[in-house]
Amino acid sequence: MGYSAVYVRDIVKRSVDHNWSIPEFQRGFVWKTTQVRDLAESLWLDYPVGTLLIWDSSGPVEHRSASDAQGPAQWVVDGQQRTTALCILSGRKPYWWGSSADWDKLIRKFDIRFDIHTKVPPFFVVANAATRKVTNSRYIPVRDLLNLDTANEADQKKLQDIARQVKLDGLCDGMDAMEVYTRLDRLRKIRDKEVVLITVDNDLEDVVEIFSRLNSRGTRVTEADIYLGVVAARAPGWVREEYLPFVESLADSGFDVSPNLVFRTLTGIGRNRIRYKDIEDTFWNASDIKPAWERTKKAWSLAIRHLKDKGLAGNALLPSDNALVTLTALTDKFPDEAFDRTFYWFVQASRFARYSTSSTSSMEEDLKEVAEATTLKDALERLLARIRYLPRVMPADFMRDFGDSRSGRLLLYLLVQRNDAIDWDQRGIRIGFDSNGLLSGFAPQFHHIFPKAFIGKTHPEEMTNSLANIALIGPAINIRISKRNPLDYVARYAITADKLKQQYIEADLVRTSLDGFPSWLQRRAEALAAAANDYLNELRGDLALPTVAANEEVTEHAYDAA
Repeated sequence: MGYSAVYVRDIVKRSVDHNWSIPEFQRGFVWKTTQVRDLAESLWLDYPVGTLLIWDSSGPVEHRSASDAQGPAQWVVDGQQRTTALCILSGRKPYWWGSSADWDKLIRKFDIRFDIHTKVPPFFVVANAATRKVTNSRYIPVRDLLNLDTANEADQKKLQDIARQVKLDGLCDGMDAMEVYTRLDRLRKIRDKEVVLITVDNDLEDVVEIFSRLNSRGTRVTEADIYLGVVAARAPGWVREEYLPFVESLADSGFDVSPNLVFRTLTGIGRNRIRYKDIEDTFWNASDIKPAWERTKKAWSLAIRHLKDKGLAGNALLPSDNALVTLTALTDKFPDEAFDRTFYWFVQASRFARYSTSSTSSMEEDLKEVAEATTLKDALERLLARIRYLPRVMPADFMRDFGDSRSGRLLLYLLVQRNDAIDWDQRGIRIGFDSNGLLSGFAPQFHHIFPKAFIGKTHPEEMTNSLANIALIGPAINIRISKRNPLDYVARYAITADKLKQQYIEADLVRTSLDGFPSWLQRRAEALAAAANDYLNELRGDLALPTVAANEEVTEHAYDAA
């Protein structure tokens, strides 16, 4: 391990010239515009900006994106965000970025400018429509200065011309053109700031372990990132050409899940494990990982098709995406089985937060049960036994705060979906989520049937926000209803009795006063609970429940504790 220093201008040059590159186990650029602005400000104020960890590799390494005949010997292991940000500030595309069109979009988005007129922080701004309309030279693009070399006579003249124009525009009161030039030159000299480099020459497995132990801006690299890096080295091109495009395709289909979760489904299907350190080393080789990956893709496609048939066209409403790990394992092992019973388990696992706490242990236990089961029925009964308590849905469940009960929102949505509920406007669109077709871009919202502003302080907020006071409707009608009295908006927007009934709302809504709100709320909670139990029983089919569930007193008490 060695320590050295490098100029900012050389960091940019090495990135542009492909003397440095990014290994495939690195994440993409995730900084916000304000973070790039703050980096410029720190350099201007001569604040430390941290060290860069560089890996000096003697062997071949898989690139995160583009590649060419040149094989760089040095790789940015920790500091990719800062390195890319410095390239953005300089307006020069690092080699690993990819297309010039994407880079041009990034430069337009991260348009950081120096406010030459100000004498107090902040000295830098993210350009917006207002700053771009300013016709004088107050807001100067940082990249226009960082590429100037005053040893070059033409560049020195450019800096002088900018300083002269600033004074002609009537800016920088109390400063002459030379003082403005000095101020601009101080910004230009950011390119001459030194950043400390730490260089290591360890083997790949050691480097990804070092990487995992480093914190950058509070983001800790996960265990999945480490092993994904190992696979990237052993199966060149697989992560870039197969894995990441598939994760993107999942997002396009409505399932915007993390790459790490997809990696969990891969090891869950391939080895029935998600504790990567317990998986034999040979699994990370191309010969083992690629067949498991083909099974994983098929399982995801089948699971998504089944979920969409049940009205879930994405993961937005799921209390925990981790349930998808066991679900894909089930669809991989039992691909030809009907989905109702599996969905029953899925809803119950979500309802009782099976994967919200100690999720790694829960997933490991459940993957083991799936692996040992001989039939789907056997597997699902094993999984239900792991949940232990499966009490009936009670009216009290729908008296919970809709904002705090993700499982309650999911169940309410499924009940509304089951009824083929139609939006309350006049377009006749069915309530649901979809990324394609008729419902593309249509996202139902949780609407207070008795609006909060209408109730005011007449009743407690927890009553107003309860799930029993929530309907799912489209955003346009939700805005129009706003704070109106139900008696007013039901008639005004011609919301039919059928549309209300589809959401388990009786026609007496329009005759309910504020004084009658609590009893109305209780009646709807009872209707929703009865519908939920009917729905779950319909899905359950011949599955046997855990024996402890026969004791209603025990299960209800346990559920309240949960």
